[in-house]
Amino acid sequence: MEYKDDRPLKISDLEKITGISRSTIHYYLREGMLTPPRRTGKTMAYYHAGHVEELMDIRRLQEDGYPLSLILEMKNSSKGWRESGAEEAEPQQDRKQQIIEKAVEVFARKGYHKARITDITRAVGLGHSTFYLYFPSKRALFIECVDQVFQTMFSGVWEEIKHEKDPTRRLRMRGEVVLKSYPQFIDILQVLHGTVEDDPRLEAKRKEIYASVAATVRRDIEKAIEKGYIPDINSEIASYFLVGWLETAPLLLDPDSGYSPDDLLDTVEDMFNIYTAREDHVRKAVGSD
Repeated sequence: MEYKDDRPLKISDLEKITGISRSTIHYYLREGMLTPPRRTGKTMAYYHAGHVEELMDIRRLQEDGYPLSLILEMKNSSKGWRESGAEEAEPQQDRKQQIIEKAVEVFARKGYHKARITDITRAVGLGHSTFYLYFPSKRALFIECVDQVFQTMFSGVWEEIKHEKDPTRRLRMRGEVVLKSYPQFIDILQVLHGTVEDDPRLEAKRKEIYASVAATVRRDIEKAIEKGYIPDINSEIASYFLVGWLETAPLLLDPDSGYSPDDLLDTVEDMFNIYTAREDHVRKAVGSD
């Protein structure tokens, strides 16, 4: 909202324009979050369009999740409050991008739940409180990083696997990547599961990640079917089955379970082998009749 009327405003006018009560406006004044009005007497004070903008800024930041104490710090800071000019906006954007780039490295290495804001701020070289000038929370930062985290985790690794000629071996290697080297992939899916209600767009992002991995797995399955390594099954269903299995498999990797990633991968291979053996048995039985 941009208010352009230059006429003096009473506090009742501010209430009507912004929808913010006078008690809240007085609180902001006491806390130093609002520029003092021009007073013409003990009880008469006049405000202006700048006060409208300040109040709307405070409301916007609160809706974004910023606490009032941090909003006050931002107002008193030369950064993070209202941009005084284009030359200031660009350095802020540069710093925000630096935070995102370092956060991608931290999230890809540690996963969402183990990554701490201090890990990211140390990597960038900025104070903990300054972080909140750019992002209201770790989750808000993570959401901006999702695509880059996913690409960072698997770039290079997928390319190496492509050189393996045996498609069933490629499938095994993909499972090993997730279960052994990049359990953060599961972390990403779990976080997206927990945020879809807050932002429906994240459900689309989760489906996009699933589809991307499933498409790669599907190509390996189709190649394995073509070579006769596994029976002729629905490759799309099988690919989603395997991706979904990768998401739940880590539940069995708890130290108390006693299972290793190889145990889980061996079982999946055995399931395919059992199915193949059954198909061979049926074909032989039909041929002998």
